Amino acid sequence: MSIQISVIIWTVICFLLLMLILHNWLFKPVLEVMEKRRNRIEKAKEKQLEIQRLSAEHESMLAEHKKTFLKEQKAKADMEIEKIQADSKKSVDSARTVRLNTYETYREECAKEYSRILSNAEKSTEQIAEIFADRLISQPRVK
Repeated sequence: MSIQISVIIWTVICFLLLMLILHNWLFKPVLEVMEKRRNRIEKAKEKQLEIQRLSAEHESMLAEHKKTFLKEQKAKADMEIEKIQADSKKSVDSARTVRLNTYETYREECAKEYSRILSNAEKSTEQIAEIFADRLISQPRVK
């Protein structure tokens, strides 16, 4: 077995040709596909980070709006409570005034009725006294 230079040269030429063909039709397209895939993965990661950032921002805005909304609702509720308390106070004052007026009217009517009864009682007492006096005078004395 001897080393043949022509076989070595043809082998090297075939290998180089094979490498050139593989480079153009296999390695290059595969590397392009891998580069595109890497770019898509990076873009997806960037989008995911952006979504996470926007989600966190949205959550903070939502929490802020919730606090604002709760403050507004509390303020509205407090105003309603104050209004209801004021209305209740007015109603209580009105009821108290009506009660006092009714009491005063009743007291006055009772005083009038008392005066009328007292007057009738005086008249009746006078009549009874006159009748009694008449009977005493008209009856003969018993000894």
